Amino acid sequence: MIKRLVNSCLGLGFMPVAPGTWGSLPVAIIFGLLVAGGASATKINVIMMGLMVIGSVACVCYAPASIQAKGRKDPGEVVMDEFAGQAVTFLTLRAIVPVDAFTAAAAGFILFRIFDITKPWIIRKLEVLPAGWGILADDLGAGIAAAIVLNVLNFFGGISAITSMLPHSGNISIFDGAVLGVIQGLTEFLPVSSDGHLTLMEYFFGFQAESDQMLSFDLMLHLGTVVAIFFVFRNEIVEFGRSLWASRKLGLNPVTLYKKSYAVHILILAFVANVATAVIGLPLEDKFQAARGDLWVVAAMWVITGAALVVTDFRKRARISLRDFGVIAAVLVGMGQAFALMPAISRSGMTICAAVLYGLHRKWAVEFSFLVGIPAILGATAIKFYKEFDTIQAAGFTVGSVVVGPIVAAAVGIIALELLISTTRKAKLKYFGFYCWLLAAGLGVYLLSKA
Repeated sequence: MIKRLVNSCLGLGFMPVAPGTWGSLPVAIIFGLLVAGGASATKINVIMMGLMVIGSVACVCYAPASIQAKGRKDPGEVVMDEFAGQAVTFLTLRAIVPVDAFTAAAAGFILFRIFDITKPWIIRKLEVLPAGWGILADDLGAGIAAAIVLNVLNFFGGISAITSMLPHSGNISIFDGAVLGVIQGLTEFLPVSSDGHLTLMEYFFGFQAESDQMLSFDLMLHLGTVVAIFFVFRNEIVEFGRSLWASRKLGLNPVTLYKKSYAVHILILAFVANVATAVIGLPLEDKFQAARGDLWVVAAMWVITGAALVVTDFRKRARISLRDFGVIAAVLVGMGQAFALMPAISRSGMTICAAVLYGLHRKWAVEFSFLVGIPAILGATAIKFYKEFDTIQAAGFTVGSVVVGPIVAAAVGIIALELLISTTRKAKLKYFGFYCWLLAAGLGVYLLSKA
């Protein structure tokens, strides 16, 4: 089992969707952090060479264990080959200025995935090699091909040109809106903390998330994610509405309504959860937000988020339905939501974990998490809209960005929500936990290197 865990890059290979992509991601993140931190080209190449060797040795030595266990020549869980190939992509890349760190890391990551998935020409022929060598060789070939394209792109100034197209303090273009929509749609729902990722983008890439214009555009993106929630849970919302309408026949006795009306029962629990969030979170909000300036705190919170997700998957007998979910449980969920005001603590992760650990069935845990989240998201959006109304009027957004951004956020949000539902029901939240731990470890290594 240890060999398979190593092969999977500490569990990333067990991700239900695109395990190879997840296996490549840590290397791209490490590269981006090194560049953003001002590391020299020599230092980066040495580290990338080390990562390539680690991935290659692990793949060649341990892949046979996964092949035997899964009965396939190239099991999806083996991702150390992608880990090694991604490291090859960044080898020999000449010095990149810190401002281009995100672009270079993203470009190398995307190029490698394209070559690894399509396997053009001789790259596919490398798969004929025996056992782990065949699994590894085609990824190293894909890494070399991606490295060539990336170096050519960098030589002709392509990376800097792409950076200039990314979100900045000026007018938000259609491209900017689409990029921000993807980020919003993914991180709003997946239990990996959107705020934590935003903190890293601010620190390493100078992303002006707190500018008046970006705050205003963020409000529009939130509308897209709310649309995603209503779309994914449309059947449940219709059922909820019917139950609420039918409850009019039960009279006005709140105790009777709570006990006999499904809709009123859920409304009261959602209200209790949000009150708990407000009571706990509002007095501490400033202190929580101040913690964003301490990257050690961010790393520690990702460790906690990861631990919560991993522990939750060990909760086997979560069978309580929403009808049996009580006030105490709702308070616990609200406390989890309040704790998510800390950077790198996921709102969806904490609320789902709190519900499942209490005993709520996994299916209902996701639904209740977002039922609780709708008032929180809409309330926060309304408050920000009121405060930023003058800024929104003067922001000068392009019409295209206003249309494209929320639409992309909604579309990506739907995909992310479906993925979250699937992983929660199958007790696979731990893979998001592993991802959080990798982020924490990478950030910790970076901070230690700067000490």
